[in-house]
Amino acid sequence: MRNLDLSQVAVVSVDNTKTFEDANYQELYVQEGEQAAIASKAVMELLKPYGALMVNVLEEHPQGHISFVTSYKDKDVFQSVTYDEVKNWTEEKNWLSSTARFTIKELQSFLEKVWSQTLWPEHSKAWTDSSELMEPLQKKDFDLHIIKGNNVAKEAYSWFDNTNLDEQLKTRNIKKLIVSGVATDYCVGNTALDAAQNDYEVIVVQDAVRGVAPDSTNAMLQNFKEKNIKYLTLQELKELFFEN
Repeated sequence: MRNLDLSQVAVVSVDNTKTFEDANYQELYVQEGEQAAIASKAVMELLKPYGALMVNVLEEHPQGHISFVTSYKDKDVFQSVTYDEVKNWTEEKNWLSSTARFTIKELQSFLEKVWSQTLWPEHSKAWTDSSELMEPLQKKDFDLHIIKGNNVAKEAYSWFDNTNLDEQLKTRNIKKLIVSGVATDYCVGNTALDAAQNDYEVIVVQDAVRGVAPDSTNAMLQNFKEKNIKYLTLQELKELFFEN
């Protein structure tokens, strides 16, 4: 075990923050999210002594973000806004609220690419403690910190979306990613899928992730199978690295 070299492995913590994992914040709590943070810490403690890179990527949304339900009139949380709805909006006639900080053209351009955007409660707000790491995780645990979701006119579920994460990992010759955090069906899942598409070997740790909803989580797990993304328990991860 002394000779185990994990210098080409990165442990990637996805949005292990208070906005998702501390129910007291009443923002966008993921059920049992705090357990994902605890298990993520265990994954890090298991692999860090053998040279694995510890990566923390978290989102920080500016005020009036395109995914906030409060940026729109007559919309409820978890409803969607679609390109069909907004394609004929104008600056004079639209259904944006006064808090929106993006333009009609930016909204139309974004939705033309993704077609539909789920509207969330305000969460992961920049300059607030809701975007801080969830205990027991601490900033000092990580070697690399990257912010996503800070473009007011774009959603960014994946850590590879509008960040330099891929460049940072390839510079360090990282080949394998161990992914943890929340939520399985959104940011974790999309990060894992993008990583596989970018030629990384990907393992998602079952104990260290939690999903928003059963149906969308199960659909994402099926995507994992189709893209050869491993979905392992913490015990299976230990066996993979230490008992082979």
